[in-house]
Amino acid sequence: MSDRPRFGSTAGHYTRHRPGYGATVIDHLRDRFRLDADSDAGERDGNAGEHNGDPEGREVRVLDLGCGTGKLAVALAPYADEAVAVDPSAAMLDAARDRAAAAGVDGVRTVVGDDTDVGRLDAASGPFRLTTMGRSFHWMDGAATLDRIRGVTEPGGGVALVSDDEWLTKGTEDWQAAAYAVAGEYLDDSPGRTGPVEYDRTWADHLRDAGFDDVCVESVAERRELDADAVVGYVLSLSFCSPEQLGEEATAFEADLRARLAAVGGPFTYERTVEVTSGYV
Repeated sequence: MSDRPRFGSTAGHYTRHRPGYGATVIDHLRDRFRLDADSDAGERDGNAGEHNGDPEGREVRVLDLGCGTGKLAVALAPYADEAVAVDPSAAMLDAARDRAAAAGVDGVRTVVGDDTDVGRLDAASGPFRLTTMGRSFHWMDGAATLDRIRGVTEPGGGVALVSDDEWLTKGTEDWQAAAYAVAGEYLDDSPGRTGPVEYDRTWADHLRDAGFDDVCVESVAERRELDADAVVGYVLSLSFCSPEQLGEEATAFEADLRARLAAVGGPFTYERTVEVTSGYV
């Protein structure tokens, strides 16, 4: 995972128009990995089942790798002593700090870096209870990244890959097809429109191959309703359709996209599934 200029130009749109992961997902991670900065280690251990192994007094630390604007890091920070948010884009990290400040959340530390830097992140403060990757694992060298994460994870801790449906290329609604068509008129290398897809190898397979135990998948389905501003903002938050990629045509692109959406008519609804794939060290 390396810094790409086009990601910097997406930060504002990403903050405003990419949906968060929802309370159900955060509660699942909190319970599964015993995240609770307000309870002492003994109380956390009492609820840990076979995956406890916490020395008394160990601080709870969370790593959010490829954090983007910090949606996971900020949401998990109240349940940890420290949340370390890592991303190669300084603009994304600026947005993450703004998110933490707006939410009144302390304990978020931002670091410019990527998956190759994981091995050095526990040097100062100790290992992590949980590493999360929200919509970012696909940018990384999967096997090498998971191996590094194992090396900085405390006994009984683990990793969680959080993903959802990318509706511009995989959505099947008429308005999604219209938005994709406009993108294709402006971009030479837009991803193919595939509709829903199934992969031969799942994130769970990757975790098992890397030696993680008790791998499980938690899915949360929801229906969302957007207005035209939200649709445009979401499209501009995508790396391949960012203002950086569009360049001087960004204004014309937005005008054409709004015109095409108006022709289809709103509100613009779609269903998405947030999937959490996690395992223990």
